[in-house]
Amino acid sequence: ENGTIAVKVDVTKPEEVAAAFAKSEKELGAPVSVVVYNTGAFSALPEKEEPFSLPYDKFVSDVTVGGTGAYFALQETISSFKRLPAETPKVFIATSNLLGVTPPVVNYMSLGLQKHTLAYLVQIGNKGYPDKGYRFYLATQVGEDGGHPGPEMSGEAHAIAYSNLIQRKERGGWDIRFIKDGSILTEN
Repeated sequence: ENGTIAVKVDVTKPEEVAAAFAKSEKELGAPVSVVVYNTGAFSALPEKEEPFSLPYDKFVSDVTVGGTGAYFALQETISSFKRLPAETPKVFIATSNLLGVTPPVVNYMSLGLQKHTLAYLVQIGNKGYPDKGYRFYLATQVGEDGGHPGPEMSGEAHAIAYSNLIQRKERGGWDIRFIKDGSILTEN
């Protein structure tokens, strides 16, 4: 509806990521110009406050979802962006939380690693394509005090913030923190 589609995909499988982009392009009739990467995996530590107690297979699975999967999605995103007219907005938004931009929290080790990886990839995107008009954002809903939003977490706030990012003319910062009404509290 209105040139948007939602795609469910297993980001641990590069072939599914590629197929999702192909399906989207077919349905939209043009290469994908906006990607919202909204995924993550969390495995609780078997022993609290023991960050290296997470079994290796769970660690690899979690990091593949949030890190390697994002890399696959970014490869397809860039392929799409390269085939779009210059005037078309080209935006990649990675939904995040404060774990991507704060010091480590031991009990959220695998999720924090994913979000830090996303933050790094977003920054690399902006540095790697400075003159192409591509925009990469790490977007996090926060409370009005800049902390965790608690019960104010809102899908509508995400939609408003993301729509505003897409409609921007200038890139602005990469680290976007918005509040319950969708307005930006801070950006870096």
